[in-house]
Amino acid sequence: MELSKVIEERRSVRHFNDKPIERRVIEDILGYAILSPSAHNRQPWHFVIVRDSLVKEDIALMLADYGDEAVMVTCNVIRDCQALVLVFADITEEVMDIQSVGACIENMLLRARDLNVASLWIGYILKIESELKRKFSLEKRLIAAVALGYTDHFPKKRPRKTVEEVTEWW
Repeated sequence: MELSKVIEERRSVRHFNDKPIERRVIEDILGYAILSPSAHNRQPWHFVIVRDSLVKEDIALMLADYGDEAVMVTCNVIRDCQALVLVFADITEEVMDIQSVGACIENMLLRARDLNVASLWIGYILKIESELKRKFSLEKRLIAAVALGYTDHFPKKRPRKTVEEVTEWW
């Protein structure tokens, strides 16, 4: 798909079907993720890929303890996606490293869309950072999670602010 089309058609998807996602597809997406720029080329990202339904359920139950409606929707996404990518990082220079990981996640989302794989960038996962660090024996910082899988339909485009609304020229 042409890059401009990939960017225009990327959507946050919260409903996945049962079609399995192959390991090679996930590796392809991660391969593009790690091509992103990083401050001082530190490449601070570290991924934990969860495809096992029991482990996803365990993560969803941990998160459900925080229980508002939006969190419960996210718990269902975690259960239903074919792969949950937990994005950790070695943080040495906080702002620059987090920006680097953000670029990495954006590359991940765009490559997923290019492959017709649905995705959702999950921030609520930070509510259970300490539990996940213990579960996976990691001393790294949790930055976000990305749900991956296939969907029967991508949502319609949501309204966006115009360039004029978000730009100042001097």
